Amino acid sequence: MIMSRSTSVALYNNAPFFQSLNTINAVNILGLTISAIFPNCHYHLDLLGTGAFALAALPSSYFSLNPKGLTSTFPTTRTRISATAVVLWSLKLSSFLFYRALKVHHDSRLSETLATFSGSVMFWFISYLWNIIVLLPFSVGSTSTLSSSGDSITMKIGCVMWAAGFIIESLADYQKWRFKSQSNGGFFSGGLFKYSQHPNYFGNLLLWTGVFVMNATALIEPIGDVRDRNPLKKLWACRRLVISMLSPLFLYGLFTAQANGSMTNAVSVANKKYGNDPSYLDYKQNVPLIFPKMK
Repeated sequence: MIMSRSTSVALYNNAPFFQSLNTINAVNILGLTISAIFPNCHYHLDLLGTGAFALAALPSSYFSLNPKGLTSTFPTTRTRISATAVVLWSLKLSSFLFYRALKVHHDSRLSETLATFSGSVMFWFISYLWNIIVLLPFSVGSTSTLSSSGDSITMKIGCVMWAAGFIIESLADYQKWRFKSQSNGGFFSGGLFKYSQHPNYFGNLLLWTGVFVMNATALIEPIGDVRDRNPLKKLWACRRLVISMLSPLFLYGLFTAQANGSMTNAVSVANKKYGNDPSYLDYKQNVPLIFPKMK
């Protein structure tokens, strides 16, 4: 169905969304299969779990199938830009995490979980949900053929947010990895970690919010009669926007739970290791968990 709003025309085609979904399905099934056969192997976890984003986004940067899947059309500039953002982030993070896995060989935090088949199923199911929900701004955005000419301001803002988040996350990961590689212990509170206990979380949240902003206006379905004041019609027209907002909201909830220790045992482990260090207690008390506080 084609619906017009002034001079802009948007055609919504759900085929690219299901194209991305099928890729995510295949990658996580492959990951579960490897974990079931080799329960002590951890090399593939982040390589596949994070790499799935690039595999799901890459096809949409070149073509998107029509509703019947018979022919292909070139995607919009907006879709290409947001796909490039997703692919660059995915390749950067998955390669870094794979390199780290090659160095440490084993993630002790996951040993107990992956020791059983049921634990492997739980791990890859969570990975599957993470892939689907976080990718929503792109995967749902790719269903719209609204070009970037109508939303250049949001595209520019989104690109700036993505770039800032990409740099912050990358720098935070590098700073902490370098510290752990060169030290014999202790907690790291330098670099970006002076302003946030988890600046990498902040950077990740910022860049995915940027992907959401890139696609925001294309996620609002045009209303045939702009004089129609029916709130239900306006709400229904924004359904793709609301669904895509689940991505940054999900990430915020996930990162908050990880940072405060309600999801993992990382906080309790750190408290046991550094709980007698006054500088650690002061750091926990005065440095925010995620959102930086400039001194």
